[in-house]
Amino acid sequence: MQLQSYIRGGVLEFFESTAESLGADAGLLLSEADVAPEVVSIRGTFLPYASYMQLMGRAADVTNAPHFGLLMSRRGNAETLGTVGMIMTQADTVGDAWQTLSHFYRIHDTYGRVSIYRYLESAMISYGLPRNDQPGTRQVYDVAAGITSNIMRQFCGAEFRAEEIIFPYPQPQDTSVYSELPARRIGFDSGSGALETYIRPHYLEQPLQGRSDELRSVLGSYFSDQPNSQAQSTSAVVEDIVRRLLPTGDCNLPLVARTLAMNTRTVQARLEAEQSSFRQILERVRKEIATFHLRRGDMQLTQLAMVLGYSELSAFSRSFRTWYGVSPRKWAEQGNWTA
Repeated sequence: MQLQSYIRGGVLEFFESTAESLGADAGLLLSEADVAPEVVSIRGTFLPYASYMQLMGRAADVTNAPHFGLLMSRRGNAETLGTVGMIMTQADTVGDAWQTLSHFYRIHDTYGRVSIYRYLESAMISYGLPRNDQPGTRQVYDVAAGITSNIMRQFCGAEFRAEEIIFPYPQPQDTSVYSELPARRIGFDSGSGALETYIRPHYLEQPLQGRSDELRSVLGSYFSDQPNSQAQSTSAVVEDIVRRLLPTGDCNLPLVARTLAMNTRTVQARLEAEQSSFRQILERVRKEIATFHLRRGDMQLTQLAMVLGYSELSAFSRSFRTWYGVSPRKWAEQGNWTA
């Protein structure tokens, strides 16, 4: 049986605000594409790639904005990619970050592919899909172009400029919106059938601006000893990291502690002070994501187990029986969703 392709719901972080700014009913668009609003609000959930493409294509038609994907990607960056974006920020150089993304990209998107190529006088970042003849394809490539450019600005600074960005589709009538992209030239009908971003190779050798030290500093600010009613609790920050790390299959307390530049005992003590624990948070997140997708019936159990960080379906099934007394399949069939 062929597994369905999925993409992390976080890619739609700015969908609703973009659609509404163009006068569209975002809720109606989501409903028409059979995309639950919770996909955006519940971190760690996924949606079928076909639904993502349908949603983006429909949004472009309804808003009369063929460049909808570019507009939606204006605020996207490494954080938009969730887990893999977090992994990217641990790299030493910009080139290492892109190599890492290429290696782990399937954690975020099981349909598209990211590649990086180094030449003597240039380098190229590529994003490709298996097929380019489906509705919404242009929007998907536009989102990828915007996020790629913003990640390079994030890692290299606001002065970053690509030598050329070449889209895989024919040149549209109105190309004015493409001037927003940080590129000296914009092209179309790429020979490879993929989105190609050409950059000078020296960018790849640059130390990563905002790498793990900055990430840890930002996360560490949540734990300031200064009274702050708006500061997030330790539990909330740990939960956010858990949601990002789950699909990697390597979500554990020592790794979370290292991400926060703390030792394990300190994190445990702070969680205990909030009447919480890492195990409780991990179980709560897994239960929420599992029941969401089981209610929707939009993901095969093998894939769901992977998303939840289990190495085998049997391990997920054992945990689920512990939570609800029945197997995941039986729970979904019974429809006893108040449990």
